[in-house]
Amino acid sequence: MDEIKQIVVPLKILKEFLAVRYFTRRYTAKLVRYGTIRYSSTNLYGGTVRYKSHWSVIPPHQTDIDQQVHTVFRYDPIQKRPSFGSNTYEIYQIPPTDRNTTIVEPGVIHLPLSSPTRFRQGDAVVVRYTFRGAAIYGENSTDLSVESITIYTSWGMGFVTFRIRRLQIKNYHVLPRDNRWMSTIVDCMHFIDTREYISIIDSECYGMGDDGLNVHAVFFLVTKIIDTHTIIIEIKSLDTFINFDIGTNLEFSSNQKPFVVYGNGLVTSISSTNSSNSRKISFRNPVNVSVNDWACIADTPLLTIRNLTVANNRARGVLLETRNIDIRQSLFYRTSGPAILIQPSLYWYEGPEARNVSLIENIYMENNEGLTQTKGVITIVPSPISLVPVINDIRIASSSFYLGSSSQGLLQSDNMNNLYLIDNYIATNMSTPLISICNSRNISATNNCVVNKQTKITEYYTFDQRNPCSMNLSSLINLPSSAFNASFPPPVLIDKNLSV
Repeated sequence: MDEIKQIVVPLKILKEFLAVRYFTRRYTAKLVRYGTIRYSSTNLYGGTVRYKSHWSVIPPHQTDIDQQVHTVFRYDPIQKRPSFGSNTYEIYQIPPTDRNTTIVEPGVIHLPLSSPTRFRQGDAVVVRYTFRGAAIYGENSTDLSVESITIYTSWGMGFVTFRIRRLQIKNYHVLPRDNRWMSTIVDCMHFIDTREYISIIDSECYGMGDDGLNVHAVFFLVTKIIDTHTIIIEIKSLDTFINFDIGTNLEFSSNQKPFVVYGNGLVTSISSTNSSNSRKISFRNPVNVSVNDWACIADTPLLTIRNLTVANNRARGVLLETRNIDIRQSLFYRTSGPAILIQPSLYWYEGPEARNVSLIENIYMENNEGLTQTKGVITIVPSPISLVPVINDIRIASSSFYLGSSSQGLLQSDNMNNLYLIDNYIATNMSTPLISICNSRNISATNNCVVNKQTKITEYYTFDQRNPCSMNLSSLINLPSSAFNASFPPPVLIDKNLSV
């Protein structure tokens, strides 16, 4: 297939019973390497200081003019991933609206920056422009099947859906092309308000500018109570919209305890208001809600993943803000942030809180060493953190962990209830505790093998001291040293080439 410089119209899916197979999206990613940078102290444009920078472009990347610069991060071209450890560094900025990228001379591009940076001359960096569109987009469809598709890059995400009922993905690949440093600008896959099930099989996501996978529904704010059966809700997220059917189940939580569900209601009617960001919702039975409470869609899908690889990306492997999750035989390799992040978030207005999660027979290698780093390769942390457990029933079993020198730890458990670690192989050279606990209950382990050839771990867990964490708010922690002194080989071995 001939190379396409830019996709103006992405593939949009707006019909039922659709199968998409044997399809490739290609165009040139515009990623640059830092050469020299100069700062201007001249006051321009109404007193605003403009910072000038010249960056030399490394082939096969190309100069690209008239783009808005959103993000710049250091990159390790030897390991083919965002820089990690002490070299981790990234800037976000609101792009200047009056100045875009320009070519200074052949192979050198000028990037408009809003403030000084700590980049050094000779740093290798990736520049992400403002996000727009996706290579594949699906909305309001039933029985969507995507199979044998390869995406090399996208101006936004690789594959995005809103409210798909029954989604099947097989042999889906997002890969950097021709030794380029990044594939899609943001997520490999991002699925919002999916119903019934999501199945992902034999797929891979390499070198994205954000997460490998994000699955979530949306939090809405209750803004008005009309009567016992009718309320008005408002969308708070700027990149989503209110769009669900009669028959949808909504769950309610208070503003003070946003992830503790106190009630629910079945939607019987939806009507417009004088604002495009709000809807009037009526329910079959009375709902006892208050203004400024939260509503979230409760009809979460069954998420099943088999043989998914996420590698060398800028953020998390998978971000899970849903329920009934089963991930097996998958590989998470050098994800800059945690391999698994389980959270509901009022920062992004995404949820609900997770329940019933199985993470079994997976491989985790050198994760959580750079951008978006947390305290564990597997991290469970609501945003904001609660005083009580809100995420329930997680099993981490029969997996192989290879912690990198900057991985922090194995597990961060914030607001967790009922987590079980069993039959895992954990290789590390760190002496610090493997597990960080905050306001959690019933965390236990048995028959895990820890291999540490350089140092000795004396304590396997610690209580987080950050506010609002308190040791008194955690209970039933059963993580004795004997739970980590078994001896056995890695239960899962790598059977694929990790270079792309």
